[in-house]
Amino acid sequence: MSARAGRTAAVGFAVTAVLLVGLPTSAVTEASFADAEHATATLTAFVVPAPVIDTCVASSLLVSLSLTPRIRITWHYPVTGFTGSDARYYFSSSGILGLASVLLGNGVTTTGPSSGTYTSTFQGSLLGGLLGGTADVGVAAVHSSGWVSLVSSAHGTFPLLIGTGTCTISNS
Repeated sequence: MSARAGRTAAVGFAVTAVLLVGLPTSAVTEASFADAEHATATLTAFVVPAPVIDTCVASSLLVSLSLTPRIRITWHYPVTGFTGSDARYYFSSSGILGLASVLLGNGVTTTGPSSGTYTSTFQGSLLGGLLGGTADVGVAAVHSSGWVSLVSSAHGTFPLLIGTGTCTISNS
């Protein structure tokens, strides 16, 4: 670097330093968000209780010369305030992860309550139980707010022909 270029750089640096030192500084302010604010509240959470399945029977029945698999469950609500119209029903012939919502009259019927207990019968397709098989059913509660409980479920295994199979309950 030449001497002239060095002096020009030094002068430029000195001028910049003088300008920076001469700039006004910002004043300290008290912003409104620095003011302390406090609040208290009470939060109450409500969990929609899942229905409780009490019994489960899986069977194949001879209906109109066709074998029909059925799962019958008895169940109740663990708290008061829910009725039969607050129930949602689920069915799957492909495993519990495939549970799909079904409406009353579309393969499921419910009676009750009798002493607080409902009886729901889920019917599979005709000939569906001819060589045995399995199905999963479930029931959940819907609160007036629209929130839905977890699903309590039952897994049924149908007999090879006519008769009673096995049934396993999983309450949520």
